Amino acid sequence: MIKRTQVMVGAMVAVALVTAGCGTGANSGGSDAKGQAIAQLRVGSASVPTLDYTKSAFGYHGLGNLVLEPLLIRDPRGELKPWLAESWEQPTPTTYVYRLRKGVKFSDGNELTAEDVAFALNVYRQPGSTNAYNFPPALKSIEATDRYTVRVTLGEPNAAWALVPARNQLGIFEKSFYEKNKSTYGQPGTGVVGTGPWKLDTFDPTSAAKLSANPAYWGGRVPIQNITWTFFSSETSAATAFRAKQLDVYFPQGNRAFASTANIKLVTAPDTRSFGQFSMNTLVPPWNDLHVRRAVAHALDKQSLIEAWGGYARPSDYFIPPKLLEQLGSAEEVEQALADVPTYPHDLAKAKAEMAKSAYPNGVAVTLMSGDSSAFRNVSQAIVAQLGKIGIRAKLDVKPPSAAVAQVIGRDREAVPSFVTTVGGTSADPGAAYDFAIGSANAAEGKFNTTNWSTPKVDKLIADGFSTTDAAKRLDIYAELNREFADNVPFVPLFLPEATLALSSQYSWPAFNGFFALDRPWALGIGNAR
Repeated sequence: MIKRTQVMVGAMVAVALVTAGCGTGANSGGSDAKGQAIAQLRVGSASVPTLDYTKSAFGYHGLGNLVLEPLLIRDPRGELKPWLAESWEQPTPTTYVYRLRKGVKFSDGNELTAEDVAFALNVYRQPGSTNAYNFPPALKSIEATDRYTVRVTLGEPNAAWALVPARNQLGIFEKSFYEKNKSTYGQPGTGVVGTGPWKLDTFDPTSAAKLSANPAYWGGRVPIQNITWTFFSSETSAATAFRAKQLDVYFPQGNRAFASTANIKLVTAPDTRSFGQFSMNTLVPPWNDLHVRRAVAHALDKQSLIEAWGGYARPSDYFIPPKLLEQLGSAEEVEQALADVPTYPHDLAKAKAEMAKSAYPNGVAVTLMSGDSSAFRNVSQAIVAQLGKIGIRAKLDVKPPSAAVAQVIGRDREAVPSFVTTVGGTSADPGAAYDFAIGSANAAEGKFNTTNWSTPKVDKLIADGFSTTDAAKRLDIYAELNREFADNVPFVPLFLPEATLALSSQYSWPAFNGFFALDRPWALGIGNAR
């Protein structure tokens, strides 16, 4: 029997909350050392269109994380810890068994059971779900075997499955509530019912949501009694509200502009989960020309693009960042494995030489999409200027997030735009982190391979990386995968953003880190300033 963990969590909850800087034990929640509760926390974000995460993946790291909880969590070191599941084991290479803690209740007072867990996960994996990418093709079944036990069966070993139950976009919801409200689930007037520290009271995507402490919360007293969540049409308006002391928490993207307008010093932390890239749809010209893509790679000045982004990032040359690969080997072993992976230093002479080899030696006109936040517009405009120096004449098509996502995952793959995007890792596993964005299987409607590029070799490397648990073999596989992407340049890695936080001086969040949305409902980490 392959044991994963058998940690019982009676004492574990206390340890977890103390680690998060939340207090002195499970019942002290996120309050300060004196146990003083926070009456109301005011949070802001872009609009969350729905809380049904089969229809939209936007918002689960923020709002959804406080209401719907996963089976497991990950600490900042990437280690799995119990959450709704108090223990789990892997009795065979293709079987995982999760035992739920007893007595956990949904916010409506009904007990969480294995039937709820299996139902929720099976809803998330259904065809057409925006969360289906979390579940590998090797998955055969998820079923409740008794009131508190869930069994997952794979058709073949998959090294990344262990981390799937810790993905917070797979928060567990109540089966009976979903079935009763299926047509309006996640929408205004219906919302969702979860086990989290807070319950959803009201939700209007055009304005705000209100949450209150869940009196049935299994983790003890909830330290923040009410959360008011305001949706903003722009970060400028959010920053203005923050400066006027109308907001307490905001996670900005246009960091420098937000900090300046809000007149605040942002809290920062390293983040290995996400990276910025320039994605090129290789199904259409001129991006189907390898020499054009290599020209772009040499033409983009990453440091200048970081400045346009607003700072708070560092340049990146790899699809799977070295820090993520260090789970499979030491820093020296990772460096050695990546030693022959091509990189593309900023060099206009080399960029022009590649353009001269392409089908467009005299240049070409293109349209690029940009998100409508200031950070994405600024980076996109900088890219337009840099590409112009090598004869690629670009114009921008600026779209709001909902329209951009609809185009990216649409049925017409030739209509997928070329654009700057930040790709957020869905797992701490180096193979699973960005698996949703690569390979032939993800170059399809509802999927997120925005380049629509893959090869049989790449597909095999992806499969091989999951079929073995040998760390050294996996490191070699992912180094080779990095090499294939670097040789063919379907996208250009640009930078690794830092996790950033705007936090009112009234409050503290000692353990804020790049995994803040993965290692527990994040607002449990906030307490009164000392």
